[in-house]
Amino acid sequence: MSESTQRNRTAPGTATRQEVAEDDVVPPLPPPPSARAGWVTFAGITLALVGVVHVIEGFVGVLDPGQYLVRPGGLVLHLSYTAWGWIHLVLGLVLLASGVGVLNRNHLARVVGVVACVVSVLTSLTFVNAAPVWAIIVIALDVVFVYAITVHGGEVPVNRGSDRVTGFTGPGAP
Repeated sequence: MSESTQRNRTAPGTATRQEVAEDDVVPPLPPPPSARAGWVTFAGITLALVGVVHVIEGFVGVLDPGQYLVRPGGLVLHLSYTAWGWIHLVLGLVLLASGVGVLNRNHLARVVGVVACVVSVLTSLTFVNAAPVWAIIVIALDVVFVYAITVHGGEVPVNRGSDRVTGFTGPGAP
């Protein structure tokens, strides 16, 4: 029987062993994440947003400390606004980097993000007299992030090192 006759006898959409090349073999796809796994993406965006808010507060504290409502002596911890600015700036950069890591499904970024959010809440609580609106927004976003990662973080697989082929940024990103 010729090869073309053998192809015609197989059902449409199926292939014989002779027709399948090694390049055509595709590994099985991982199971799709649950609908609640979108919380992890939302958490990464939220964490990056909290980092941006801290960076803005840091720049204001370092460059123009007269913008705050109270004198540094009216805060829970009596530090100069320049010191507070550097604290916010460093914390903001850590939060921003962790947010990008969470979006890239990095496990270490999730852990660092949760710890940094706890520090962010404590920092915002001590700074609430100087900038109450910013502090309340940051605390609310921190709580949302910690909830999303601790409750729904296990629903999205993490990528480690060279295993990463997709993510929000980098190789394989849409």
